[in-house]
Amino acid sequence: MLCIIMAGGKSKRLGLNKLLLNVCGLPLVWVAFLKYKKICSNLKVAVSKNMINDLMFLKFLGAEIIETPGLGYSEDVRYLLNRFKEPVLLLSADSVYLKADQIKYFLSLSKEQSMSAAVKWGNKIVYVGMNYAVPGYDQDKIIVFEDKLLSHSINVIDDLEVFKKWLWQNGCYSLLQ
Repeated sequence: MLCIIMAGGKSKRLGLNKLLLNVCGLPLVWVAFLKYKKICSNLKVAVSKNMINDLMFLKFLGAEIIETPGLGYSEDVRYLLNRFKEPVLLLSADSVYLKADQIKYFLSLSKEQSMSAAVKWGNKIVYVGMNYAVPGYDQDKIIVFEDKLLSHSINVIDDLEVFKKWLWQNGCYSLLQ
């Protein structure tokens, strides 16, 4: 199965390139690559023109880089589906709390239709940065997870502080599970 780490955002809300944040001695995007490589043998990293220079080091570490137009998440997904013409598991580089068993469970629900993983907060649906995209399916089936921690990614300084506290309590190894 083709898996793609989505690593093309501009990190505007955080004010710095979150994918280069030092996490346990490695850039966050490289931690994501190591984690997802254990699950996906055919793993690539989608990088927009906004980030291509910052993340080119991944190529030297063995990652296949795909440059996307960088017009937004939905547009980049359409670009990837048109390019590969096959179902793709899309994983956000900053979805730091996703675990291998949650990804495998999500994939077990696939019936060759597009899906998005989410968490429910009251009446609100919060997406967790994991999608299964199938060419020709524009409407996603929403798969709701109970683990509310999945709804957190690193978008603002407060998110970063919560992540640091979680990392201190759980250790670096927990990131790779």
